Formats: sequence, C-alpha cells, structure tokens
Amino acid sequence: MDLVIFGVVWIILSVLAEWGFNHIRANTMYYLISNEGTIAHHAFNFLTTVLTPIFLFVIWYLIFAAIRFHAKSPDAKPSPRQSTKNGLFTTVWITGAIVVNVLFWLHPTAADMEQIFASQLPSKNRHDLIVDVTARQWEWIFSYPQYHLTQTVNAAGQDELVIPVHRKVEFRLRSYDPFHTYDIEAGVIHSFWIPAFGLKEDVIPGETRYEYIVATHTASYYTNPEVRVQCAEVCGPGHPWMEAPLKIVTARQFKAWIRHQQLLEHVVST
Repeated sequence: MDLVIFGVVWIILSVLAEWGFNHIRANTMYYLISNEGTIAHHAFNFLTTVLTPIFLFVIWYLIFAAIRFHAKSPDAKPSPRQSTKNGLFTTVWITGAIVVNVLFWLHPTAADMEQIFASQLPSKNRHDLIVDVTARQWEWIFSYPQYHLTQTVNAAGQDELVIPVHRKVEFRLRSYDPFHTYDIEAGVIHSFWIPAFGLKEDVIPGETRYEYIVATHTASYYTNPEVRVQCAEVCGPGHPWMEAPLKIVTARQFKAWIRHQQLLEHVVST
C-alpha cells in the first residue's frame, strides 16, 4: 500500500510539474532569434522534461519517508520488520542513473554539439560574413575586414553591430586595447553575449576565439533591449555599461549600411 500511495502521488506531481513547465515555456518572455540559440534552448527543454520527475521522485521520497515512518512517541518500540539492504532498489537506482547519464551524453550533448561543430567546418563557411570584435575596458569595437571597415558607429558616434538576417556570421573575438600600446596579453577577460542569440563566448587576452551565428529574424536594440552586445564577465568598474546596440537587417538594408559606413570612414580619414 505504501508503494501504491507513493507512486500515485509521484505521478500526479510529475504531471502537474510538466504541465507547469510547458505553460511557462509557451508564455516565456525570453526572446530567441538564432539557429544556434534554438539548439541550446531545445536541449534545456529536453533536460528539464526528463529531470523533473527524477527530481520530484527524490524530494517526494524524503518527504514520504519522514511522514510515514516517523516515530509517533519517544517510547515507540523498534519495528519487528527491519532491513539494512535492498538489493532490488539499489540495482534499479544505479542502473537508472547510468542509463540517464548515458542518454544525456548522447542527447542532447553529443548530438547538439555535433550540429554546432559541423556549422564551423571550413567547407560550410565559404560565404560567411566576418566581423572582428575587439573587447576593451569598457567598449566593444566592431570591424568588417571584407568591407575594409575598421570601426562602425551609429549616428550618435556609439559603436554599433549590424548583421544581415539568414546569413552566417563568423565573429572573431579578441581582448585588447587598440588605442594604447602595451602587452597584448595584459588585458582582462570579457564575455561576448547577445541575449537574443542565447549563446555567449569568453574573450581571452592573447587568444582569438570564434562564434558562429545565423540570425533568424530582423530585429533591433531600439525595439527590444535583448538585441544587444553585452559583456557577461565582470571586467572592472565599467562592466555594467559595456554594451553596444545590435541591428539585424535585410540583405538590402545591410548593403546600404555598409556603403554609409564606408563613406563615413572615408570622410574621417580625409
């Protein structure tokens, strides 16, 4: 009877919890507009779906045992039926734990990482837009070597990142100060994070790191603050303000923006 009560309550709790998570996911305020971020989001949803009943099993087991088998009085006599080992329970628990861990290693970990790594193969990156991203205290600097642009800014003179929708972008990430001469490895660690893309990458002094993204929708920081570049690694007193606006535009709008930036750089250089 104890097993029946425990099992029924556990099933009911699991169903309610899964329904609640699905409801939250369907009505979440999280904004995601990249292929790679969608892969990570699906992985998170899969993990929470599988782990929710396991988590509730452990919690409900502790609560049920505390309620069902607590001593009702200080003078209670030991139960005539006692055991210190349960081979069946131990076998099932260890086997289940191994199966779950192997499952998680295969999916989503290995399966999703294979998708992300495959997108980075040179054979699939022949027409990428390359954006050099330089992190300095406390500023993001964007340059487009294919278009001979060394620093792109908006009308207010603020560093601005603009990329076309549905085109793979290769971000080359470096941490150093291009405006001062010093040891290139003497900078600090930053973290390149665009909330709307669902991914982030640490930017390490002395290293060049890469991140590949395909944006799925046009968007702008000026209509949604999650469409921005934000430092996600504490890098000094200016860290909270180390951000830059991002625009995701159509291919035609991107070409027009590139021409405008090239004109600006020509005017500045002359």
